[in-house]
Formats: sequence, structure tokens, C-alpha cells
Amino acid sequence: MWTRRKWCNRLLGTLGVWTLAPIEALASADRPLFIERVLARFPAPESNRELCYRADVTIQILKVPLFRRRGVGGAVASVREYRREAEQALGISFLAGSNPSEAGGVNRFGYIEEVVVEHQSVPLEAAYFGVMTSSPEDNFESARGALGESSKTQAYYAGIDGYLKGSKSVSTEAAFRSSGAYTWGSHPPLNELMKNALRDNGSQVKEKAEADARWEIPVTFLYAVAKSLRQQGGRQTLRYIYHGHEFTLETWEQPDPVAGKDFVQRNLVKRAEDVIRVEGRSKQMDANKRAAFTLWKDQQDRSGLPLRFEFRPKSFLKLSFEADPAVKPPVTASWRREVAAPRGE
Repeated sequence: MWTRRKWCNRLLGTLGVWTLAPIEALASADRPLFIERVLARFPAPESNRELCYRADVTIQILKVPLFRRRGVGGAVASVREYRREAEQALGISFLAGSNPSEAGGVNRFGYIEEVVVEHQSVPLEAAYFGVMTSSPEDNFESARGALGESSKTQAYYAGIDGYLKGSKSVSTEAAFRSSGAYTWGSHPPLNELMKNALRDNGSQVKEKAEADARWEIPVTFLYAVAKSLRQQGGRQTLRYIYHGHEFTLETWEQPDPVAGKDFVQRNLVKRAEDVIRVEGRSKQMDANKRAAFTLWKDQQDRSGLPLRFEFRPKSFLKLSFEADPAVKPPVTASWRREVAAPRGE
């Protein structure tokens, strides 16, 4: 388990050999995103583990299932390892969305990517970026109103560009409109979509700069989840930062051989006893907001990618993502593919 004391001791031991560059000004329409600037220091990733998922949906009222459907969408998760001289970095991305043809015309998708620079496995610097369609449905009736919306020519989006280093957090949020024809499987490079939004006077842009001595270890959400999945056994608690807010992530796990048998039958694991169920709870410290999710992992797989995960983005909506070799990643699954090509090509 990563305790704050252990993190601090290891970090302080590196200060004599590690120079922390200052955080530059907040978002400018002409500058690259923070994550672009960090990854520009690295050549192609040394490793890239990718897993695709099928998305299933359950709609329920008062915990009574009213509707279930398989294959309403899909997802792709990726874990990449970068290295340049003394620097190493872990990159994690997740793209998910609905298939409008299978989801009653509902078109939703989102992408998040993080990169955390480490020295001797201690996080020193982090950047993150994301874009998602804006989803206003708060209840079942408003969700029904979204059916058939894929024919709309315009859609609302929200984007985030953030950076963490040396107890400081800077980030920029943007709310903007763009084409309603984009889907999780077909969209332009999302980093360019975000930068265009920052240049557009019609976008609503919110910048934030915060500092807190407790944030000396820059940890992001996907990084915290991946670290939890890579470690074995017990209950773990990690802190992470997002848009100037501090969160705690608590996870605990137990063997799940029943689910393991299903994964063995689908040729996703070799042994049912290697399947572990992980419960996760996230809490925003300054607002007491909570979120819960459940993951299943193969304890022999050190990538940090789950076999299955479930969560409830709305009180009436349960989403399940199942690892499925039949699902292929979209060509536009990660705009990082081009950037990560070996230099000189």
C-alpha cells in the first residue's frame, strides 16, 4: 500500500537529483495541451497494452430492472509505458460510447487520457485531458427524451486540460458546441477539438489554479485505479486530484471464482481462482460527493486493465463493460497513436 509517509520519503530522496520545472501559465489558445507537452519529451511507448469492451445497459426504477440490452456501445482502454533517460511515464487512456443504432438513437461518448511521470516509481508530474458529450439526463423521463437524438446536427461537449506538479494544480474546462455526428467510433482528433474550443469565443471557458501542500504527490484518477489493480490484496486508500479538487479512492477485493468460471469459458483467463472482484469508492473531499464502481481483474495480469467493470452514471442507469475480443478499437480510438510514432518517421 502506498502511504503518504512512504511517498514523501521517497520523493524527498529524489530532490537532490531531480529538477522540477515551474508550471507555466494557464491555457492559451495557441499552446499545446499539457498532455501534449509532457508526451513530446518521450519517444514511442516501450509497451502498449490495449483491451476492448462490449457495453451492456440496464435501466431500473427502485432497483427493479425495466430494460436490459447487450452491445449498446463499446470501449477501449490502453496502458502505455514511456521512458527517456532517467524519466519514465505511465500513460492511461479510456474511450467509451454508445452505438446509436443499438441505443435507440442515443449518442454519448467520452475520452480521458492521463500521463504520470515517475522517478523510481514515485509520481512527480501529471497531465490529463478529456472530452465528452454533455449529458443532461437526470432522471428516467429526461433520458427517454434523448431517444432518437443522433439526427441532431449539433451537440454539447465538455473538455478538460489539466496539469499537476509540486503541490500545484492548474486546469481549464471548456463547454462548447460541435457536430452532433461524432460518435465514439468516428470523430476527429479530440485534442484538436479541445484546442478549437479554446480558440472559439462562443465556448464557455473556466480556468483554475490551486495549491495545497498535501498534493505534493501528483496522482490522477485512472493512475490511482491502475495502481490499485496492480497491487495484491487488502484494502487500499489513495488520494488523487482533478480540476483542483481532492478525492479519496478506497478499494478492497476478494476472490470471485464464480465469475472466474465465466471468464475461463470465454478464454479471457486460464484459472477461475485468479479472478478477483474489486469494489471501489471515490469521494470528493470538499463536497462529500461519492461514486461507486466494481471491477473484476486477473491477478496474473499486471497491466492494470480489468476484465469487467460496472458503475451507475445515473440513479436509473447501470452500465457494464465486458472484455470482448470481438470488439475492435475504432481507428480514432486514440489520437495519441500518431504522436507516439517513432521519431524520424
